[in-house]
Amino acid sequence: MTTGILKAHLQMLGFTALLGGSFIASATISNSLPPMVITWLRYAIASLLFMVLLMGQGLLKLPRLRDLGRYTLISLPPLLYFACMIFSLQTTSAINSSALYTTVPLMSMVMSMVLLKSKSTWLVTTALLIGILGALLIIFKGDLTQVLQLSFMPSDYLFLFGCLGMALNPIVVKKLHRGEPSLVLTGWSLICATLLLTIMIGYQLPDIKWGNISVITWSGVLYLAAFATALSFFLFQKACIVLSPTKVSGYVYLIPLSVIATNALLGQTIQWQEIASGAALVLIAMTILVKTK
Repeated sequence: MTTGILKAHLQMLGFTALLGGSFIASATISNSLPPMVITWLRYAIASLLFMVLLMGQGLLKLPRLRDLGRYTLISLPPLLYFACMIFSLQTTSAINSSALYTTVPLMSMVMSMVLLKSKSTWLVTTALLIGILGALLIIFKGDLTQVLQLSFMPSDYLFLFGCLGMALNPIVVKKLHRGEPSLVLTGWSLICATLLLTIMIGYQLPDIKWGNISVITWSGVLYLAAFATALSFFLFQKACIVLSPTKVSGYVYLIPLSVIATNALLGQTIQWQEIASGAALVLIAMTILVKTK
């Protein structure tokens, strides 16, 4: 394994750890502001941070119209996912969404074969199936009979459509990257996403009582903006340039473990015996994905 590939895997581990904290931050502030306003804030603040970084590096210059279109396309898959997630969670459960989210790596593998003409192997496919099984065992605390009891609603199919966007995300980054620095790629894709969100929900912003927002809410928003958006998008997009979309998406299986580890660090009691078998399968799947060429 070359240094560049090892570095990309470490970047994806950092991305996964940051996402673990984002679920907790989102749950803490979800009732404080309208969901789409929270999404707009995290993108807007992240964009400002990148504008400062780009200015400091002497890289802040308006891209050509063609490149702006490219950065907008790169911003669309994660925006699609966030929008579908927000609207579907109003009527469905987090358990349903977590179970459906495990399909992202398989979707990514299939779309890579179609759009990037990439090839897969039975070993990789087996690793993805092991990862799905492991993630489901973690989500359902070792009791897979609960999977059979899931009742899917129309909003779940909306979330599944959002998962399609998340699966497409690394493919779009790899396809549309033109050799520019990662700071530029991430910064302008965030800026374009912020402009799109502003057009979509700008009418809601004057109605928000900004002075009444609590310190805890602002702390959660700042974590989501600085770490779960700015830094995590930067790590994700850097890794996407080096790794295959299937390997990048495979890190989805580590997210439940990341959330559990974050909760444990915050003092929550974890019944480790309930998730041990699932964690073992996820680690086996990730080992196969990392080592397979």
